[in-house]
Formats: sequence, C-alpha cells, structure tokens
Amino acid sequence: MGNLFFPKMAAGNLVRNRRFVFPYLLTGLITVAMFYNMTFLAFHKEINNMPGGATIPTIMSLGTGVVGIFAVIFLLYTNTFLMKRRQKEIGLYNILGMSKGHIALVMLWETFYTCLITIAGGLLLGILLSKLILLLLYKVLFFTVSFGFTVNWQSVGTTALLFAAINLAALLINLLHVRLSKPVELLKGGSVGEKEPKTKLLLVLLGLVTLGAGYFIALTTEAPLQALMLFFLAVILVIVGTYCLFTAGSIAFLKAMKRRKDYYYQPKHFIGVSGMLYRMKQNAVGLANICILSTMVLVTVSTCVCLYLGTGDALNTMYPHDITYSQSWQDSGNRSKEEVKAQIQEVLDKAGMVPTHVQEMDQLTSVNSMLEGSTLGLVDPEANFSDLSNTVTTLITTAESYRQMTGTALDLAPGEVALNASEDHTDWQTVTFLDLTFTVKEWLPEPPDLFVEGYSDQYLFLVVADEADLEAIYQQQLQAKDGEIGLVSKIYWGYSMDFDGATKDQITRLYDLLLGNVLTDAGDGSFSCRDVQESEFYALYGGLLFLGLFLGLLFLMATVLIIYYKQISEGYEDKERFAILEKVGMSQQQVRTAIRSQVRMVFFLPLLGAMVHLAVAFKMITKLLAALGLQNIPLFALCCAGTVAVFAVGYFVIYHLTARTYYKIVR
Repeated sequence: MGNLFFPKMAAGNLVRNRRFVFPYLLTGLITVAMFYNMTFLAFHKEINNMPGGATIPTIMSLGTGVVGIFAVIFLLYTNTFLMKRRQKEIGLYNILGMSKGHIALVMLWETFYTCLITIAGGLLLGILLSKLILLLLYKVLFFTVSFGFTVNWQSVGTTALLFAAINLAALLINLLHVRLSKPVELLKGGSVGEKEPKTKLLLVLLGLVTLGAGYFIALTTEAPLQALMLFFLAVILVIVGTYCLFTAGSIAFLKAMKRRKDYYYQPKHFIGVSGMLYRMKQNAVGLANICILSTMVLVTVSTCVCLYLGTGDALNTMYPHDITYSQSWQDSGNRSKEEVKAQIQEVLDKAGMVPTHVQEMDQLTSVNSMLEGSTLGLVDPEANFSDLSNTVTTLITTAESYRQMTGTALDLAPGEVALNASEDHTDWQTVTFLDLTFTVKEWLPEPPDLFVEGYSDQYLFLVVADEADLEAIYQQQLQAKDGEIGLVSKIYWGYSMDFDGATKDQITRLYDLLLGNVLTDAGDGSFSCRDVQESEFYALYGGLLFLGLFLGLLFLMATVLIIYYKQISEGYEDKERFAILEKVGMSQQQVRTAIRSQVRMVFFLPLLGAMVHLAVAFKMITKLLAALGLQNIPLFALCCAGTVAVFAVGYFVIYHLTARTYYKIVR
C-alpha cells in the first residue's frame, strides 16, 4: 500500500459518511468556538477594571467548567453513535482483508482530520467572534466599549488541549471496540439496538420513586435556604427518574396498551403501538437525553432572563435609599450618633447637597429564630438544616424607628410590642424571646418596606418600645450563646438619605466624599450607595444572563444533534419494516399516517416532559430567586412562558427539518 493510501481512505470515509459526520464536525467546531470565548472572557483582564467587573471572570470560569464537562460527555456520547452506525462498514473492511492494525491507522487519520476541522476551525471561528461576544457582554453590563482586537493565547492553548484530549479518548474507545469485536459482530452491529432492561418492573418502580421524590421536594420546599440546599438533590432525582421512565416506564405503558385487545387490534393502533415499542427499546436513552437537555434550556434561560430583567427590583429591595450609613451598637470605637450626623452634614454642606428625605433606624436585623408556638428560640448553627419549617426571619426595631420609616406613631410602654407576621398569629397575647416575655399590644397591617434576608419564607416583624428593650433582647442572645458575639445578630443604627432629582454622578461623588471624610478609622461603620451597587448588580446578573444564554445555546445545539441522529438512525431501520408492511397490504397513505404518528409522538414526548419538569420546578426556583433578593413571581412566570413559547417554536422547526430527512430515507 502506498504512503497516501490510508490518508486518502480516511478522507473518503468522512466524505461518504457526510450525512452522519458533517453534523458532528459542525457541532464540535461550534463547541470549540464557544469554549474558547468562555475562557477568553474568563481570562480577559480589561473586564476587571470595569465597575463591578470583578465578578465576571468568576462567573465565566464557572461557565468554562460547565462547558468543558458537557463537551467531554456529549462528544464522547455522539462518537458512540457514529461508531455504531459504522460498525458494518468496519466489519466489511476486516473481512475484505484489512487487518485491525490497518483499520486503526485509518481511524487515526480520521481523528486527525476531525481535530484539524473542529479544533483549528473552531479556534478560528472563536477568535473571529470574540470581539463581537465581548461587545455584546459590555452592552448587557452597560460597560464602556473599548477599541482594539486581541487573541488570548492562554485560551487557545487550553481549548486545543481539552478538545485534543477528547478526540484522543474517542479514538482509544473506538480502537478498543474494534480490537475486542469480531468481524461478524461488527457486520451485525449497526442493527443492534439498545438492550431492553431485564428487570423492567424494578426500573419502573425506581423511576416512579425517584421522580416522585424529586417532585415532592420541589413542591414542598418553602424556605429559600432549604431550596438552595435541596435543589441539586431534586435535580439528580428527576434526572434518574426521567431515564428510568423513558427506558422502562414507556415500554411498560406500551405493553399495557398492547394487552387491551379492543384498542390494539386496529390497523392504526396496531402499527403505532408495535412501532413505538421498537422505537422506545432502541431510543429511550436518546429521548431521555433530549428531555433533560430541553429542561436545562428552559430552566437556565428563563431564570437568567428573569434575574437580569428583575435587577432593578432586587436593587431597590436591598438598597431602598440613595445613601445609607450603618454602624453596630456593639462594635468598639464607634462614635456617637450625633457626632456621625454632624460629620455627614458637614460633607453635605461642602458638596451643596440637601437630602429630600432622611431616616434613622435602630434595628436588630435578621435574628436566626426558631418559632415554637409564640416562643422564639435561636437556631443552632451546628444543627441539621434539612428541616427549616419552623425557621423565622425576625427583625426587631424601636417605636421611634418605626415612626420614621412609616410616619405612624405607636404608643408602646416598656415590655409591650406591636407585631406583623407572615402567618396569622393574631391569637397571641404574648410573645417570648428566650427568657423575655412581651405583651402584644397591637398587630400591624403590614411590615415597612425592609429587606428580608431570604433564608426563610416566614418572617416576624416586632416593634418594641425603646432602645432599652432592644438592648435587653440582644443581651438574651449573648447569654444564650455563652458570650460568643460572632454567633449573635447585632443591633445596627442606620442613617439613610434620599436625593430626589439628583443625578447618578452627583450621588456617587457625594458617596466618595463621605467615604473619605467620615470613615476615618478602621472601627467606623460603613456606607452603602444604591447607584454604586447598581454596577455590581448588573455585572452579576448580566454575567449570569450571558452565561445562561451561552449554556442554553449549547444545550439546544446538543438537543438538535441528538434528534437529527435519532431520525436518521430510525429512518434506515424503519425503511425495510415499512416496505414489508406495504407488501402485506397496507396502503402508502396508511404507512405515511403511521410514520407521522410515531415520529410526532417520539419528537414531542421529550418536550412535554421538559415542560412538566419546568412547571414542577417553578416554585422551588422562585425560592432560589428570593434568596438573591428577587421576589417578583409574575416576572418569572412571564419569563418561563416566553422561554417555553420560543423554545417550542424552535423545536417545531427542528421537527419539520429532521422529519423531512426521515421521510426521504424511509420512502
């Protein structure tokens, strides 16, 4: 054999199998380009210099890991499909006289061409698109666009090494398969489907239990912190349940339909049920993959879009005032309130700024409480947080602070409280905090517009008479924690100012002046500014949106490729079966109807499953969003509906495009 025989043969194989190979090469090329751009953004130094840009590299590094892991799993999975389709071809080479060493050499050249096309082409595409991607990111984050074009060679090296390793792993798996297989097995390999599980009933039960458990967690979790802790457990349970029910549950259901004589022995149902049994036996894993990937697209995109669109709501919830000064009563070295206010006023006079609204507040913030009846105890930080049903976010303030916040005066004597709670406790006559008991004088119609930390869905807002009662509650905490100050909530004095009509630049300049002229010692309190935090919020949520859209596109591309390969695979396998049906008397119209019925069912079953998964996860995701300060449930519902609508339209387009390929093969 000449020196160019094997390279030419490898190139010819790729061309002849282009119907299978081209989509794989295109997917690999796009995945390489996406991975390069993700690492490009993670390593881009200029982003760090932008306001709030320090969080972007962290988010993109997380995305790099996700894309990398996904690329390994997905490309190796797709490679097994390609190898399955080519087993008959490789077995024929072996029978015609090519040794397994020669076949290995051909496969080595094929892998080289694959690397050349996907890695080199993907890097070139990624480099060409990197500036556009960067500009889009800057647009989302409201950053100032910079000129210039750079190539990050660290990203180039990382990307090339990863995908070269993936292709090498695929080659080794293929070589091992060829080495361990006999020529006759390879010739029959293309017609060997995925094996039907032997213990189908056990798998059905496992699927029902795991899916039910995942759904139960999603539907019954109330506390945001609990949702954060249990979310990934619920995801794993749902994934396991989805695979089990698609592989075994679908077959059990179809066999039950087959046992219904009056239903099964009709031409349409007979062909449909028997055909679906064959399809699900071979394609259940692929359909489960499509369902899981579709769910990932819907959840990722809808959540990230909601976070970005709700940035203003979250910002206003967490920072309701333009500028706020806060200091703890208990920290040593703090100055008196009058001294701090005098220094702030001095800076305001120099800056020529007059606040339109000023508010003072003394508050014991976010006490970690457990509610038993009308008694509040402290949460043990070392306790098991698997059950947080009795956990209550407790905020306590004075009557004077409440008057400044709401304009409503409360007539409270020492030992009396006014209350508002997330649940109906109007039958309480007293409320006890550890060993302190207060008389409930009145119930408030609603709490003031305060930020409530999202570790619990329950809250209790208490107004005590004065600072003495507030200090007494703090001392109770301190005694309960054996004097460990770091484990108790502190009392904070806050001084907030609003400047209606002032520009963002004026407020940020004033904020800088306050930082430089009021905070002179390390023991001082801290300032916060809503306009300054806005950049941080948009950097965080904009980065998550960008990452979500990136991952959504990647998952969608994987979904399309799996669907395409399944259609081609089923087309070749069904061609002979439907030819036999025509020979035994079925008309072409009946055959077409049967084909359409089966293809539609196979296609839209994963989409239906993904929509059900999203609907069940809706409540749990809203709890996670609440932990990030976003409690706008209607906005998330709208984002979910929009994402599902757009995805369903795209899914329908994919169905029509791939179904045409299937029909051409079958007919």
